[in-house]
Amino acid sequence: MMTWLTLVLYSKKIWVWCKHHWKILALALWTLVVFLIARKNVRAYKKVLDTTVENYKKEVEVLENSHKEEIRKRDEAIKKHNDDIKKLEERYAGDKQELDVKKRSRYLELVKMYDTDPENINKILQEEFGFRYEE
Repeated sequence: MMTWLTLVLYSKKIWVWCKHHWKILALALWTLVVFLIARKNVRAYKKVLDTTVENYKKEVEVLENSHKEEIRKRDEAIKKHNDDIKKLEERYAGDKQELDVKKRSRYLELVKMYDTDPENINKILQEEFGFRYEE
């Protein structure tokens, strides 16, 4: 019987404490509910994060490939430019003429102005210097 009275006494003490500190209990219950709800969404958030990381890696790969392609095209343009200069110098050397600084700078100026339009630059170089572009 003593244990029953002890149980009742502690129950009343707990009830009084709960009535007095109900905000702490409400906050603890709210925290538990939020935790249980958020735990279900963790998988969805992880999936979104994985997809974002995957898309980021693909985008970096595309940018790297694009950069490599630009470098390759630039190197080809430099090689073509050097070959064109050599052809001009050979042509003028064959005619016992030297390619002077003005003609060379004019050629470089034209190449720089029309570097995005290869057909037009070939036409302009043909008119300016009197030679044809052959592949």
